[in-house]
Amino acid sequence: MVHSKFILTALCCCASAWASSFTAQAQSYPSRPIRLVVPFAPGGTVDIVARVIGARIGIDTGQQVVVDNRGGSGGVIGTDIVAKSRSDGYTLLIHSAAIAYEPSLREKLPYNVLRDFEPLTMIGSTPNLMVVHPPFAPKSAAELIALAREKPGAVTFGTGGIGSSSHLAVVLFQSMSGVSLNHVAYKGAGPALVEVVAGQINFMVATMPGAIAQVKAGRLRAIGISSVHRSPILPNVPAIAESGLPGYEFVAWFGMLAPAGTPEKLVKQLNTLIASATNSPDTQNKLDAQGITAQTGSPASFRAYIRSETEKWAKTLKNAGIKAQ
Repeated sequence: MVHSKFILTALCCCASAWASSFTAQAQSYPSRPIRLVVPFAPGGTVDIVARVIGARIGIDTGQQVVVDNRGGSGGVIGTDIVAKSRSDGYTLLIHSAAIAYEPSLREKLPYNVLRDFEPLTMIGSTPNLMVVHPPFAPKSAAELIALAREKPGAVTFGTGGIGSSSHLAVVLFQSMSGVSLNHVAYKGAGPALVEVVAGQINFMVATMPGAIAQVKAGRLRAIGISSVHRSPILPNVPAIAESGLPGYEFVAWFGMLAPAGTPEKLVKQLNTLIASATNSPDTQNKLDAQGITAQTGSPASFRAYIRSETEKWAKTLKNAGIKAQ
């Protein structure tokens, strides 16, 4: 009996020591630089968002946030790195809507997002712009649909490749409108946008940060925006949903995640830290300039959103006949 009491006391002491150690760690977090993995190449929208948010977190915490670009395989390589990292809050992932449609585009992924990650918070979203080469006749999504119905397969659109956001935006557009368009895939959204400017292809659905400068310079003409409502940045550009395709919506969104197993208390702390950085006035000004609307929430709401988006894209891609590779 004495021996059992001794073991029980020792276990209680160990548990107490572990709890005290974790509490002290949580209270002092972060005590060293944070690694923020971007699973895409530098210069893209996710990279831009990461650097804006990371800089603000660095100011708020006094610790450096190191943005680590690990592009490749459509974001899979960088995402897998974080999935296999320690759950201590010092390696985080920033991702886009691609995290929800990747499972439907690939036969096998080395991770399961809802199993291997703790969603922390949404950061924001941005609509895409339907942009055309200026001499191209249609002035709205409705006119584009009419032309595509008149000449099936004759209208060309460019994308950053099969399964890219620029591709899926048009897949959804075709699925809802019933038109047949000619897809021209490029090795990235940037080259595709250049080809629209040059008139080699008719149109593209591009991210707001990527296309807005070209629109303002007159090298592209915006005929529709992919959000339900118009953007205050381009108030004269109608929503696709109001100008030819009711119910259409395709927005690019961004959020941060931590490896599964991150303690609940630390998840809440990270949620508060990221939301505070995102909603600070200077961060909002920088995001607004890129056409990105800040949009934060709880870890639970972000998890539910990822799940609903994953289910939506599984159905959409199946109906479009796009199979996992």
